[in-house]
Amino acid sequence: MAKISHAFIVSVALTFSPVAGALPAVQGDSPADGYTISPGALDDALNAFATGNRLQLIYSPALVARRRTAGLRGRPPVREGLAQLLEGTGLTAVAVKANVYLLQPAPRARPRPAPAVQTGTPPAPAPHGPTTTELDTVHVTGSRIGRAVFESSLPLTLITNEQIRSSGHQTLFDVLRLLPGMSGHHPRNVATENGASQVPSAAAASASLYSLGPRATLFLVDGRRMANYGLISTDYGALTDLNGIPLSMVDHIEIAHGGASAIYGADAMAGVVNIILKKDYRGAEVGASFGVSQRGDAEQQRQYASFGEQTPGGGNVFVSVDHFTRNPLIGSQRKWATMDQRLSGQADGRYLAGYFDGYQISPIEGCENTTAPGVVDESARCSLDQARYVSLQPGITSSALYAYFHQPFGQNKEFYADLRATRVGLEVQNPPFSASLRLPDSHPDAGGGRWLNYWFSDVGPIRSRSITTTRDFTVGVKGFRDKWEWDVSLAQRRNKVANRITGLINEPAVTQEVQTMSLRFDKAATNEPKVLAEIAPQTTMGGEIVLDMFSASVEGPLFELPAGEARLAAGVEARREVLRARPDEDFVQGHVALAQEFDARRASRNTSALYGEANVPLLQKLWLNAAWRLDRSSGYGNQISPMYGLRWQPLRSLVLRATMGEGYRAPTLAELRRPLMIGQDTVGRLAEDFPVPCAVSLHDAEGTEYCQVDVRAGVNPKLRPEISTSRNFSVVWTPTEDLTVSLDRYRIHRRNEIVATASLEYPKLFPKQLVLDDFGQVTEVIRQLDNYGSTDVRGWELSAEYRMPTRRWGNFAVRLNGHYLDTLRRGVHSQVPELDYAGFGTPNRTVLGSVRWSYGDWSATLNARYMGPATVLKRTPDQPCPKMAFRTICSTPSATLLGLDLTYEGFDKWLFGLNVSNLNDRRPVNYDYSAGGYSLVDDDPVGRYYLVSAMYRF
Repeated sequence: MAKISHAFIVSVALTFSPVAGALPAVQGDSPADGYTISPGALDDALNAFATGNRLQLIYSPALVARRRTAGLRGRPPVREGLAQLLEGTGLTAVAVKANVYLLQPAPRARPRPAPAVQTGTPPAPAPHGPTTTELDTVHVTGSRIGRAVFESSLPLTLITNEQIRSSGHQTLFDVLRLLPGMSGHHPRNVATENGASQVPSAAAASASLYSLGPRATLFLVDGRRMANYGLISTDYGALTDLNGIPLSMVDHIEIAHGGASAIYGADAMAGVVNIILKKDYRGAEVGASFGVSQRGDAEQQRQYASFGEQTPGGGNVFVSVDHFTRNPLIGSQRKWATMDQRLSGQADGRYLAGYFDGYQISPIEGCENTTAPGVVDESARCSLDQARYVSLQPGITSSALYAYFHQPFGQNKEFYADLRATRVGLEVQNPPFSASLRLPDSHPDAGGGRWLNYWFSDVGPIRSRSITTTRDFTVGVKGFRDKWEWDVSLAQRRNKVANRITGLINEPAVTQEVQTMSLRFDKAATNEPKVLAEIAPQTTMGGEIVLDMFSASVEGPLFELPAGEARLAAGVEARREVLRARPDEDFVQGHVALAQEFDARRASRNTSALYGEANVPLLQKLWLNAAWRLDRSSGYGNQISPMYGLRWQPLRSLVLRATMGEGYRAPTLAELRRPLMIGQDTVGRLAEDFPVPCAVSLHDAEGTEYCQVDVRAGVNPKLRPEISTSRNFSVVWTPTEDLTVSLDRYRIHRRNEIVATASLEYPKLFPKQLVLDDFGQVTEVIRQLDNYGSTDVRGWELSAEYRMPTRRWGNFAVRLNGHYLDTLRRGVHSQVPELDYAGFGTPNRTVLGSVRWSYGDWSATLNARYMGPATVLKRTPDQPCPKMAFRTICSTPSATLLGLDLTYEGFDKWLFGLNVSNLNDRRPVNYDYSAGGYSLVDDDPVGRYYLVSAMYRF
């Protein structure tokens, strides 16, 4: 299966690791005045050692994070000095070439060969110390080819364990959603289909790259695909739930930006996120953390433990457990969370109770006077303030177990296996169910036959409580033959979800209780608990996705060229995916009010792939990277996805790289369904918009003719695969050993996009989705998923890192990552002009920066996240800012959030930490009055937050 790096090559180390440049030096020399490296963080000690000796050390920051050294004094040679610094850390240094060393976990002992036949000659003694033959394969992120002197042409981002810890985030979702270029998909958005439904069908948390949605970003764990979330989200389709991976088990995260379908297959049109779990670890550690907001709420707790030990024969076993809880945060716990935005000069967007005659609402008895601005109607008698009920932060309870084992056997072979089991409980709350009702004249609350705007406050909020269980395991064998590495594995990924929902309304039960006059709608009246239980029974949604995978791969040298060695990686993959959807019978029968249609389903699909990738050094400073992949998906035939990349280093400090590729994604099992529609609706549309006469025509006072049609959702069994093209150009500049700057320009164009057809908005463009009667007149319009959409996204990414070691004041490190989305053009049909949604609803420019200072046993990190302004209120980007009776501001202000992290390692085997997020306690500001005062995706609703942590190593 797809494999992303577990170690990093030279160019990545220059970008993300503490490195001293490879300047000429005499091997074995030491500084004239000797070493004076004090005990402390291994990261700082290695940096000082490399600087003093003009060495190049290659390693992942995650490899040395939280490791300490006893220091170094005197004048030992380089090899001995490195050995002393690494003593007791479980790491070793291997010489790659002169003055270049690769750090890795201490090598596993090879199985001893069988005793030689006695010939009277004593056996030769076994060699001591590490040799280059003991190296694990060095993998390149964004490529399947391992080579310590080649970097993939795809732009790469590494999130180290130290960066994760210093951020203060406690979930993988929060870490990823706040990265520049990433979009977060909040559980409440997923549950309510981006606010389009009151019925929460799913409650996952996910993220995606470049505003292309979750179906264009491929998530891997240790290089292998994750199973999608077990419940289908109509709006998002197939989701990857990030709640099931505890951060305490994550070693680091690798992100390959841009189209990578040629290397990793479908769903990689925007890029790949590979989550690397901890493995080769010796010893044990336990840790705990506790967090609470400045306002005394949103508490969270984490306890975890891990153990690793070497097995006889040079293998290793690693086991980790984690338990995490976080209390929910509801809108009523924050004053700014309200639909009544009159204090800021905007509208009162609360849902008013009363009778509606088509022009105005007449309040029900006792609700003649509305509340003053800023005053909350806690009894919810007259107006429903939806923002007071919603989950600003869902409640989470998760338990996880992870185990990894590997054992050498035979000659140059190794068996490995891993198991990951998680159970996540997620609670999301939405406002009480609301709707417009027409009561029979005989009912005491009929209101003269007028429509009644009503919410079921006596039933209470809608609550979704989902339990997600994950069961993942992998078994495999890998080894070497001559200079070639091979790997064969079997894996299964299983994601099962049970979602229990309370607060939904059963429509037939309401009808029955209204007919018997048992259900009253007067807010002053009291309904019996038995009646409420009948009209609002608990409903369930169940689903499961099982993914079985087989993979086999080889990688090694092809031939030697004057500029170096050409290498090839090739492999085969086979997958079988099974989807089971088990909605409540009330959903299937259409009894849940205002719910979309759900079907009980069982579907499966087989897919296979054949891929190859070559890295060829054309010249001494010019490398070619070419990949080719053949995908076969049952029902969709074969598809070839190529990718080509060049990496040129005209100067020692300058690297230029460019890639171009094509992507392919067959429709998922989750997309073979109806688009989001709540029941069947009857609407009026201008008659001139239709290519055929209307069966039912209406005329307004000015004589304009409208066509009245029914709109319903349909299933399209003839969906075709989406295709994409991607282009990327990057510049990496390293003027000194302490400074690295990279700038990337990308463009991804996706076509044949699977979207809900705009058949009602543009009926002339979708004649096959018009239903005609026997006279050739239109009576219905069908909306279905089809391949009419397109998205063209373009942007810039900036990454910079500067390190400044000092002898007196410790070491400083500055990191900066920024993203600017300059184009996000979306189309619904080739004959409809595309609209540019860049900066629409969410900021199109974000920056994430940090300054780290380490001094002895102390380290401090100041984090900053900047978000640019965003356009709000407008329905589409081409419309002007609406003119309303109240003040309208169609752009939210920019925002900067600060965070501070402190750690102390002065006590033997202990690590203590304090993290303060949203240090400036910035409250959300959003001028979209219908959003309740904040952006669910971008804002921090909690406020200043304190997190204390402690870890003990055995």
